[in-house]
Parts: sequence; structure tokens; C-alpha cells
Amino acid sequence: MGTVLNGDPGAAFETFLRWAADVEWRDLEASARQRTVLVLADDMAAAFSAVREPQVALAQARLRAAAVGGGAASLLSAGRPRVSVMQAAMGNGLAMGWNELDEGYRKAVCHAGLYVLPALLAVGEAENASLQDLLRALALGYETATRVARTWRFPSLKIHPHALLAPVGAAAGVGFLRRLPAEELLSAVAGAATLGMAGPFNHALKGVLARNTWAPQAAMAGLNALEWAHCGIGGSETSPHDVYAVALGANADLSVLAPHADEGWAVESGYHKMNACCQYTHSAIEAVQSLLQREAGLVGGAQVLDIEIEAHPLAFALDDRHPTTTLGAKFSLPHAAAAALVHGDGGVASFDAASLDDPRISRLREATRLIPFEGVRAWPEDRPARITLTTNDGSRLAAECWSARGGPDRPFLDTELWDKLATLSRPYAPAFAATLRRAADAAAGAADTAALSRPWREWLDDIFADSPAA
Repeated sequence: MGTVLNGDPGAAFETFLRWAADVEWRDLEASARQRTVLVLADDMAAAFSAVREPQVALAQARLRAAAVGGGAASLLSAGRPRVSVMQAAMGNGLAMGWNELDEGYRKAVCHAGLYVLPALLAVGEAENASLQDLLRALALGYETATRVARTWRFPSLKIHPHALLAPVGAAAGVGFLRRLPAEELLSAVAGAATLGMAGPFNHALKGVLARNTWAPQAAMAGLNALEWAHCGIGGSETSPHDVYAVALGANADLSVLAPHADEGWAVESGYHKMNACCQYTHSAIEAVQSLLQREAGLVGGAQVLDIEIEAHPLAFALDDRHPTTTLGAKFSLPHAAAAALVHGDGGVASFDAASLDDPRISRLREATRLIPFEGVRAWPEDRPARITLTTNDGSRLAAECWSARGGPDRPFLDTELWDKLATLSRPYAPAFAATLRRAADAAAGAADTAALSRPWREWLDDIFADSPAA
């Protein structure tokens, strides 16, 4: 059984949810409002990036075929296919997390946007919600998922948070959108905590593709929790603690659930990715890139005989030298370092199907040794890497990165982020980046009430205005 550090877990959880339900869009600072749009844009662009992945394409084709006569919600794909709310939540949830390019949360192991958005986007479109109401629900759903992730922490990562926490984010986001009465909201979100899956964390490391189904399955679970709660069937205020601490052995720090436990909002502590892989590997990729900037002749890796990686504790287990799926490559530190040497970055091509059998990457994976990083510092410098290369002339070259770019301590420039989002979305929705930049500008300002009052469905019309046919 986990340790309760303070207070009554049921009362703490109920107090937090009641407080969150009373938060209005105007209560968020401009920086948090703008960041909420960036979370929305980042996860949607991540979905576009995966449209051509064979498994995603087949899954979405099956959803389209089953949607006889169309539906009330959109798949984020060429031509904006219309399907049911459940089908859209499932198809978009699968695509959003597939390429590991979705936004994540830095203070806990949690991808809160991925947990909230697949269900929220589908319901927001189907129920004609305004952009402002959608964004408020995203910010508060994100706040809920991350507070849960930080309150109940596990001594070791045995169950993946996509499986365990995502139903909570899905139920919370839609519950806030619908402005459910406090008792029904509590029943639904607490009930969703009991619907988590036993998804082993090591399935990500092993590249087992079932891991990519946990977020879409959780979106459906969250939507079902809302339906059950509407019928008077749900969880209790103690359900999250009973699941995470009593049943699964998490340690509880209930102070995290205090309404004003933090300055600012959780969306402001997220991170963005340029590398299409697990964030734990990003510091190693950046260290490789700094070596390539100093020694341009190393690009391609032909001169490298040996790669030594000093890895932080979360990355040390990512030691698979023979990944067999693209997911396995994304969770392989030897692959990440080798691919970065070959390609010069950690983009999609460094982790696609062709990269698995690239002889240059295969050789370098075999030449990689992982050792523990000594002297890891406190957050945000808790995920460092040091790379030492030995070249064929006997030289040894080293570089380190204490905190990868993309988090609140080392954010990307807005221009970098919007360029990324435009590149990922352009083949399917050329107007996507420009449209959501207008949304971000409206969200950051206090006066553009007309834009924020427009239905989310109309914003989708703008996004897909120039979309090619399916």
C-alpha cells in the first residue's frame, strides 16, 4: 500500500475538482491561454504526422468504412472524413501518439494533452462548442490529469501512464466542456480512474504496438465514464486513491491537489518535441548534435567506432539495440544516438520503418554502450546525457546536455514551433498552422471575443478549407 503523506485523499480530490469546475477562461493568464492553443495545435499536428503510417492508415480506413452515412465528428486526415464521436476519439487518439511528436508534461511522466484531446475534440465538434469553451476544457482537463499524475507517484514505472491516467483526462476534459454538476463531474472522473488499463511500461521499450492503442482506448473509456455517471453509476471521491495507492502501491502527496498548490497553470509546464521519439532520449540527441556542429565530418557516422552514453535513470532502461518496430526505435537510446549521428537530427526519418534496417544505424547501435550518469541534478536538469565518441583515428570527443530544449526552462521559439506544425500538417490541411495561429492570438488577447465565441466546428472548416480529398 502506498504512503499517504497528508490529509484525507477523498476530500482533497473532491476539493480540487470543485475548485477547477469554477475556473473560467478569463481566470487564466494570457500566457496560459496561449499555451493551451499550442497544446491543441501540437497534438493535432502530431496526428497529421502519422496519417501515412501503415497501421494508422489501415485503422482509419476501417473507421471510415464503418461510418455509414458519415458522422458528427472529424478524423484528422486528408479530406476530413466524418465519423461518430467514438470513432473520431479512437482514430485521432491513435494518430496523435503514434510518432511521439505530441506535447508532454515535464513535471511528471504524463502526456496530458494526448489524454484529454481525442475525446474533447470529437465532443466539442459534435456538440457545437465554442473555441473558448473547448480551450477552457482543455486547460482544466490538462490540469486534472497532471495533478493526478503528480499526486500519486509510483516507486517504479511498471504501468504506462497512457494506460493508467488517460481515462481521467478524457472524462475530465469533456466533463468541464459540458459544465457538469459537481457531483456528476466527480462521479465521472473518479469512475474513469477505475477504468485504467494494465498496460506494461516495458511494452514501449519493447516496441509492442499495443501500447499505441492505450490512449484511444482511454478516450472511449472516459466517454463511457461520463455516460455511466449521467445514469448515477460512477466512482467515489476516494476512487483515485483506492486505485493508485491502495491497489497499485503509489505514494500520495495530497498537497499537490490544493487548489493553489502551484503558481501558474499546468499547461505552462509542458514541453514540445522536434525529435520523434521518447523525451528521455532528447538530451542524448542534443549532445550528438553539438558534436556534429563542432565536427561536421562526423555526420553519417562512418568515422565513429564507439559511442558511450552516460544516461539519466529514466533513459538507462532504454537499451534495446535491435528494435523491430518504429515504436521500439523511439524508445531505444542506442537507436536515437545512432540515428542522430547518421541524419544529424531526431526527426521522423530517424525513426521510420526504413531506419530499422539502415546498415549505418545498425552498426552504430551495436557500437553503443550505456553507463549511468553520475550527479544528476534536480528538475529541470534531471534528464541529462553525456556522449563520448571514439573515432577511427583514435580521437575521443565528448559533449553533454543537461536539459533538452522544448521545456519551460529551454523553450523553442514560437517561430520554430509554428514552422514544425506547418510542416507536419501541410500535406493534409495546408491552412492548419495559419488558422491556429489566429486562435493563439485571440486566446492571448482579452478583447477578441468574437473569434473565441466562434464554434470549434467553424475553426475546423477553416483548418480543412484547402485539404486534399481523402
